[in-house]
Amino acid sequence: MLFFETSGENVYAHTAGDSFRIKFRLYELVEMLPGHFVRAAKSTIINIRHILSIDRNLASASLVQFHGSHKKVYVSRLYYQTLKCRLGERSNYED
Repeated sequence: MLFFETSGENVYAHTAGDSFRIKFRLYELVEMLPGHFVRAAKSTIINIRHILSIDRNLASASLVQFHGSHKKVYVSRLYYQTLKCRLGERSNYED
């Protein structure tokens, strides 16, 4: 799983090649998911194990790209520092 995001009233789980509508809300997922899933924006939770790069933009949201996928998401300025700290701890979540 690469990330979860809301679109309107629905929440979608995204893999490298597909997306699936799920029944949980993001706040429920935050409580259920393992530590390598991090909130990236009000409407997005990402899996830090699959991050390829983050293109930082000081004026607005930063762009996250994933390994093996064309999909991209934005990290809001509010959540960027938390994501940066969690990426520094990423080796703790590696198998």
